[in-house]
Amino acid sequence: MENIERDTLEVDVLFVGAGPASLAGALRLRQLIGKHNEEAARTGGRKLDEITIAVIEKGREIGSHMISGAVMDIRPLEELLPNWKELGAPVESEVTVEDVSYLTRRFKIKSPIVPPPLNNHGKYVVSLNKLIRWLGPVVEESDVMLIPEFPAAELLYDGDRVIGVRTGDKGIGKEGEIKDTYSPGADIFAKVTVLGEGSRGSLTKKLVEKFNLDEGKNPQVYAAGVKEIWELPKGRVTPGFVMHTLGYPLPNDTFGGGFIYGMQNDLLDIGLVVGLDYQDPYTDPHRLFQEFKQHPAIAKCSKAERCFTTAQRRSRKAACSHSRNISETDSCSSVIPQASSIP
Repeated sequence: MENIERDTLEVDVLFVGAGPASLAGALRLRQLIGKHNEEAARTGGRKLDEITIAVIEKGREIGSHMISGAVMDIRPLEELLPNWKELGAPVESEVTVEDVSYLTRRFKIKSPIVPPPLNNHGKYVVSLNKLIRWLGPVVEESDVMLIPEFPAAELLYDGDRVIGVRTGDKGIGKEGEIKDTYSPGADIFAKVTVLGEGSRGSLTKKLVEKFNLDEGKNPQVYAAGVKEIWELPKGRVTPGFVMHTLGYPLPNDTFGGGFIYGMQNDLLDIGLVVGLDYQDPYTDPHRLFQEFKQHPAIAKCSKAERCFTTAQRRSRKAACSHSRNISETDSCSSVIPQASSIP
């Protein structure tokens, strides 16, 4: 299949994956280019030629794979878009109530103070799905190409230099046979390729292996998270309520914890994160999540009319980079959704 003729596209900077970091990175790059050219025009300096920036996304539309609820530090958004409120950024609520507690099998012991790493004062509860669907058009208006339904299948190299990506072929059977509907993927060439494809991304994994980027580094630490969004009776949810828990139902040798976020429209985001270095092979994050929801303190908060959404995600923490290639956020750390929503 190497002799197949493929469509090609040449850009200056290519972001792989339309998550929050890639969209913010593309927008910030465009802003910096504009700022540089304005300064060059004022001082008689050299302007940058037209820089082509593209973001490709495997989903059908920008934001379709974003299902995470989150507590977001608003300062980066304020730096990126000082007028984010006027632009209608879909934040749920500023954090109004914080609760950090240790759970035993039957009781909840509230911490008298909120530890600094869990202090969310001044932050906002957000739906990442809503935020990305809003941010996409804002980025596109800044002259950045957003290309959905373009899953990157492999990296393109010139020697040891990354020069772009090849998108996946369509119309190939389970046994590798070419169907009548076959359509070859396109080659997208870029001077700089930025990988923002998420935790344990396929391209990032191959890049790390090819250049031994993890040699001498601490091994990646992964965690699995399971969450649901529940619709409660009207008036039961306090928007901006944030609870984090330690202890039950996790054993003492497994790190992780639970969370509850109060959102608009009487929705409650409930989840449990379980470290994947657990020793018991029978550990099941889904079962532990059910036990978490049945705890008296959690059941009291989440007594609901119906489950609105359920999802799973995984996370890791680390960073990596290579000449002409950059890996950011989920490709190096943070969180990526792993399962679609279920109404």
